Amino acid sequence: MAKFQTVRGMRDFLPLDAKKLRRVEAAAKEVARLYRFREVVTPLVENYDLLAAKSGEDIKTRMYAFEDLAGRKVALRPEFTASIARLIATTLRNDPKPLRLFSSGTLYRYDEPQFGRYREFWQSNFEIIGSDRPEADVEVLSLTSNIIRRLGLRNHWFKIGHVGILRGLLLEEGVKDEQQNSVMQLLDAKRRTQALRAARKFGVSQEGIATLKKIFEAKGKDALKVLNQLKRKLKKYESAVAGVENLGQIIELCRDSGVESHIMVEAGFARGLEYYTGMIFEPLAPEMEISLGGGGRYDRLVELFGGESTPAVGVAHGLDRITLALDKQNANPEFSERFVVVIPIGAKLIPRALAIALQLRSKGISVEMEIMGRTISRALQDADRRKANYAVILGPKELKEETLVVRNLKNRQQTSVKIQELSQILLERFS
Repeated sequence: MAKFQTVRGMRDFLPLDAKKLRRVEAAAKEVARLYRFREVVTPLVENYDLLAAKSGEDIKTRMYAFEDLAGRKVALRPEFTASIARLIATTLRNDPKPLRLFSSGTLYRYDEPQFGRYREFWQSNFEIIGSDRPEADVEVLSLTSNIIRRLGLRNHWFKIGHVGILRGLLLEEGVKDEQQNSVMQLLDAKRRTQALRAARKFGVSQEGIATLKKIFEAKGKDALKVLNQLKRKLKKYESAVAGVENLGQIIELCRDSGVESHIMVEAGFARGLEYYTGMIFEPLAPEMEISLGGGGRYDRLVELFGGESTPAVGVAHGLDRITLALDKQNANPEFSERFVVVIPIGAKLIPRALAIALQLRSKGISVEMEIMGRTISRALQDADRRKANYAVILGPKELKEETLVVRNLKNRQQTSVKIQELSQILLERFS
């Protein structure tokens, strides 16, 4: 018999792991509700050209791309934003702005599997479409902080930069868009020496190269101090200074509005997706060497897909990465339930036992019916193994008296209670 295993880079989530993941996803969905984001569900398979349009060369080479039976080139989505931009350019183009859209689910990239990096991974995705103002950028930072704090993850911070700083300098040095993309991809891979070499090749002056080096060195937790230093170093490059000033507005708004996250500015920071035009950021935690997600502003993506010029900003959170970070901090809670096992003694009592189980479930109590035909002692042993709180035992004698036995599986004490009072008694004990 053949022994099958999961495909490399894919995972099974066993019950406890699935519960942890769903808890993180539930926190994201609750924050979506609180911030008034409407959920949309987009296809797992999209047109390859849509996904490749502004994904960046690194992601293009790692997409799960194939031809369908009609010969069309399609791919599994590597991220959500291209699908959302397609919606804005088509189905939702006439909806009033701003639009606040939320999605969650699985994404696929052919990465080398390692800790926190899989070929199938989970994200929650938030997009604000229609506003070019800094308060929209602050909203995605705020909701990210809200999710992380709600889950109990400690000491997180944001690494934050602005695409306009680097692109502004390169633009004023005469570097074309595609060449800029090449430099940004090298920076995203943390290959700064190669990025400088590429910039020289594309015609950046000696002064420009010297200024790029200063940008790479500009980072720190005193955000406004770093930005003021950057403005002085970039005074010759008007477009780059505009990026610094925009980032300053966003950070000041975060500080003044009480967004509870530490911010570290890193001016030479880049992200792999080519569509970013403004602020970019990643949330990080001290126990993880990889980010917990990322996002930023993309003001020209919607028009690339045939829509009107539409500013937008968004963020994606790595749900499985946040789960790992919580595990690292021992911050995942013990999962306790109101859990009862109902045990009928004899086949004739099964219909009544099923009815009692339904009654308890209607009150929010989790119930497993004994459906293996075990003896009482074996059924109680199994209930212990499954970590049930109580066993409800229904026997012929009790049924005549409209009572049953409730056994506390922690202290082994048991009492006889009226069937009609069972739900209320259990709820009181659980509370």
